[in-house]
Amino acid sequence: MMGRRLLLLAITCLPLCLAEPDPSEELYHRIPHNRGDVKCYDESGRPQRCIPPFENAAFNLEIEATNTCGQDGKPTEFCKQTRVQEKSCDSCRWGDHPAIYLTDQDNNENATWWQSETMLENVDYPNQVNLTLHLGKTFDITYVRVLFETPRPESWGIYKRKNDKSDWEPYQYYSASCRDLYGLPDSKETVRGDDTRVLCTSEYSDISPLTKGTVAFSTLEGRPSAFQFDTNPALQEWVQATDLRITLDRLNTFGDDVFGDPAVLKSYYYAITDIAVGARCACNGHAGVCVSSSDGSTRRVCRCEHNTAGPDCNECLPFYNDAPWGRATHTDAHECKACNCNGYSDRCYFDKDLYARTGHGGHCIDCKANRAGANCEKCKENYYERPEDNFCIACNCNEIGSRSLQCNSAGKCQCKPGITGDKCDRCSPNFYNFDSIGCTSCDCSPKGSLGNEPSCDPQTGTCSCKENVEGKRCRECRPGFFNLALENEFGCTPCFCYGHSAICRPANGYSKTVIESMFVRGNERWSANVVGTTLPLHYDAVTQTVQVSAPDRDNVYFVAPDRFLVDQRASYNQHLYFTLRIGETDPAATARDVILEGGNGEQITQPIFGQQNRLPTVTPQTYKFRLHEHPNYGWQPRLSARDFISILSNLTSIKIRGTYTHQGRGFLDDVRLETALRGAAGQSADWVEHCQCPHGYVGQFCESCAPGFHHEPPNGGPFALCVPCNCNGHADICEAETGACICQHNTAGSNCELCARGFYGHPLKGTPYDCQACPCPDNGPCILLGNNPDPICSECPSGRTGARCETCSDGYFGNPDRGIACRPCECNGNIDLNAVRNCNHETGECLKCVNHTAGFHCEDCLAGYWGDALSDRREDGCKLCQCFAPGTMETETGAVAPCNQLTGYCACKPHVIGKNCDKCEDAYYQILSGDGCTACNCDPEGSYNRTCDANSGQCQCRPGITGQRCDACLPYQYGFGRDGCKLCDCDHIGSQDLQCDASGQCPCLTNVEGRRCDRCKENKHNRQYGCVDCPPCYNLVQDAVNSHRRRLADLENTLKKINSSPTVIKDSDFERELQNVEDRVRNLLQTTKAGSGSENKTLVEQIEELRDLLNQIDRISQGVDVTATEAKRTTSEGLTSIDEAENVLDKIHEQLTEAEDFLATEGTSALAEAKKRAEQVGQQNQQMTNIAQEARVLADLNTNEA
Repeated sequence: MMGRRLLLLAITCLPLCLAEPDPSEELYHRIPHNRGDVKCYDESGRPQRCIPPFENAAFNLEIEATNTCGQDGKPTEFCKQTRVQEKSCDSCRWGDHPAIYLTDQDNNENATWWQSETMLENVDYPNQVNLTLHLGKTFDITYVRVLFETPRPESWGIYKRKNDKSDWEPYQYYSASCRDLYGLPDSKETVRGDDTRVLCTSEYSDISPLTKGTVAFSTLEGRPSAFQFDTNPALQEWVQATDLRITLDRLNTFGDDVFGDPAVLKSYYYAITDIAVGARCACNGHAGVCVSSSDGSTRRVCRCEHNTAGPDCNECLPFYNDAPWGRATHTDAHECKACNCNGYSDRCYFDKDLYARTGHGGHCIDCKANRAGANCEKCKENYYERPEDNFCIACNCNEIGSRSLQCNSAGKCQCKPGITGDKCDRCSPNFYNFDSIGCTSCDCSPKGSLGNEPSCDPQTGTCSCKENVEGKRCRECRPGFFNLALENEFGCTPCFCYGHSAICRPANGYSKTVIESMFVRGNERWSANVVGTTLPLHYDAVTQTVQVSAPDRDNVYFVAPDRFLVDQRASYNQHLYFTLRIGETDPAATARDVILEGGNGEQITQPIFGQQNRLPTVTPQTYKFRLHEHPNYGWQPRLSARDFISILSNLTSIKIRGTYTHQGRGFLDDVRLETALRGAAGQSADWVEHCQCPHGYVGQFCESCAPGFHHEPPNGGPFALCVPCNCNGHADICEAETGACICQHNTAGSNCELCARGFYGHPLKGTPYDCQACPCPDNGPCILLGNNPDPICSECPSGRTGARCETCSDGYFGNPDRGIACRPCECNGNIDLNAVRNCNHETGECLKCVNHTAGFHCEDCLAGYWGDALSDRREDGCKLCQCFAPGTMETETGAVAPCNQLTGYCACKPHVIGKNCDKCEDAYYQILSGDGCTACNCDPEGSYNRTCDANSGQCQCRPGITGQRCDACLPYQYGFGRDGCKLCDCDHIGSQDLQCDASGQCPCLTNVEGRRCDRCKENKHNRQYGCVDCPPCYNLVQDAVNSHRRRLADLENTLKKINSSPTVIKDSDFERELQNVEDRVRNLLQTTKAGSGSENKTLVEQIEELRDLLNQIDRISQGVDVTATEAKRTTSEGLTSIDEAENVLDKIHEQLTEAEDFLATEGTSALAEAKKRAEQVGQQNQQMTNIAQEARVLADLNTNEA
């Protein structure tokens, strides 16, 4: 019996002994959801091992529990193990502690847990409770952590499996009896080579702690090869699992369960707060993230990289079998490589033998396009690989023309002589008559054959000639053409001859040359143009290019200098080269990117991409344009050969577009124009013509007219016809371009149809004497009018007129008959040149002066005007006087006096000023009076200044001042002065009238005083009722005050006497007595205040004046040291004065004492009566006081709430 008691005592005390928490609780923490370690490709795009983020793989996943409290619908009663003897019991209903709480988000304030039934329901060995977690895919498990709400089990295990079809494998056991229960030794680690052995440990199997005990299982802890994990396939497989199971085998107890007490058995059960699985998705190093499956299930799959596939990236993609699949390591990503089927198959398999031989294991199947081989790299037999698309094409050799049916690698069959074609199915160029022995030669001329490739009709043998060539063998030029040349695409060059001849031949002495601009030393006179406006052209000495910039959307062109222009017929059928680049992308071409312009304004244009050129880019490109009218070369508009060469014969402009975008830039370099030059060294230029000219034409190109001929129309240029000269018998030859005759016999005109200058007559008669000399001064010209045989001079010398220029012209004066030359009238520019008879023809006197001038030569101003009549500037000329009539002096006739003709100043009346006498002097006004201006006479104190209104004379008054002269105060104001007037401000109640006198004193009612009449006299009160007498008790106060005033007046007189003749005594006794006097006066002040009463303000004011006197005494005392010498002479007088002052002060003190006694006796009764009346008034207002206090309380409450 005693033993049983001891056992029960031990069981009771054990929880108390286990109160300290287990150190393993420190392992409890929240699993971080960090990102993956590295990306699947580095910054250079190279593959590398990557792994998904570390996570709690169990978070919020459902766990299957084989036992849960309240599962049968009946509450499960349980009691918690505590560290005290009393137990805390409760009941668990279904849903209180479900298995979902094993993986939810917990916190310390509101923890949840799963709970089983108790030992009373047989939840203990040999019965197990299984908790199964399905992860949904393979994970690399790092640890499994279990947080227990109740004491940790005595024996339990963790199991795993690799897929849902495999068996459960033990992962780890925890038991205090490893050998007995699991048949394993108690061990924490394995030995190298046996790293995947299951361990069982007794650690964490103690009953302590009673709650919040943690067990953390690390999958690699205690396994020696963990540091070689990347090279250890066994450990790699060891950490992988798709499902986990926790098997709870035996509860931990204190041993009191042996008695079978239901109350005890209800205190033993399993309860787990949280299960966390620290893991990463198993992706074999080929994925950096796991995602939800796209099939709608909750399972997760790896987002595979490195061309891998499968839920765990455990295989290569179907077409990536060129290398065997492998798990990625830190040194090798084992990226799956694509099979090389050369694009002819999308199916392949891994061929180990091929991989062993070549290092590439991808073996292609089902090759397309007639191909074969492991990589579809070759064609089938009798096929060849077409280079442009790598397709295998059948040879299809012609049986008649081929030597064999097999073609070469280019698909060309082996042909018989004279036969050509990839299939040997036609005669070769320049051959015809296709048969089994070959074809016969046509003997076509290469120079005249199309494309310089001799060929003929395979049936007739007729050669295919170039456009300007004819003949069966293509050996002759067509009529109008010359110079059959191999390099001429059209065979022959058209005869130009300015349209005057169709017969020509190659000219001798011409050689091929090039006009070029390399921009080595500058812009070489190139310019830029936009919409007819010249722009700056920038030269870059570093790149040796010229540059243009577009200011807006208009196109900017490079314009060639003169050496590229004028006659460039030798450039026909030659090339224009240039190098161009632009500064932007996306150029927009137009039909006018290259412009050639002729002398008649006709243009031919070309887009920049014409003739198989490319659009310009930011890199330099060389452009090549052939100067030929054929449609293949794209020049617009389409012209005939003659018209095209016409433009080249007088080339006025070559423009190359430089900008192709808005505000773009263009760079030009290396411009070359092929042409020919006579006498130059080099290749012969046979395309330059020498024409056979018809009658009337001469020159190499029939460009000129023969003597006696001229171009029609005149100046028509070399294209114009040549016609005979027409000179009316006065010349034999004429100017070839204009047809103007070189006249003789005093004739003139293009056809000698006029008399020469200074001659007259009828030149059309055709005799040498048709024209005679004119009778005019200086051999001037003359004309014949009508039938008058006398000629009239048509160009008289300046200033002369008449049939023989015998008189002076209008505007001139003189007498030619007397030898006096005609001179212009001298009127200083003050006449109207369009008028007639401006001056006397003989004397020169000016008769019609303008601009308000007068005089013989219009040199003076008219009366009433002033200025400079001789000035060339209109603004300095004669101007009208602007005198103001009321302010200007008058003439004897009463008219306004004129102004000074030189200055324009008017003569002003008294006190009137201004150039036009239009304003008064300062301090004057009333200019309109006509008698001058009147003085303002503003009061110097009442006005701001001396000036007044120009019309009314009103001065500018200071505040409160009125009157035209500002010499009086406004009503109800006083104090006239420089600061203005001040308001009387008389009190409405105490004043008889609101108007004060000059000193500001208002007229007061009876018993009222003060400047404003705003207070009652002494011993009077209640101004509202006319200042009635104070109560009788105040008469005594008044008497005492009057007495004090008299004595204060005596004291003031004494002080004034001391101040006016101070006697300074350098004596400490004097200073001490003076301090005593000051203290006694201050005491008197305090005493007076105490006994005066609050209503008698006049007495208080007098006491304040006494304080001022005391301050004055203080200042006097401070000046004692300064006047020490004088004080010595008047020491005795000063002592006498002090004695008198002390006597006066003593009397004042006695009077104040008497006043205090009176107030203490009779004044007390009066005060009591006043208090009684105040209490009566206070009782009447008590209700209002209470209401005010309540309002104050409510206001304070509202303030606090705000």
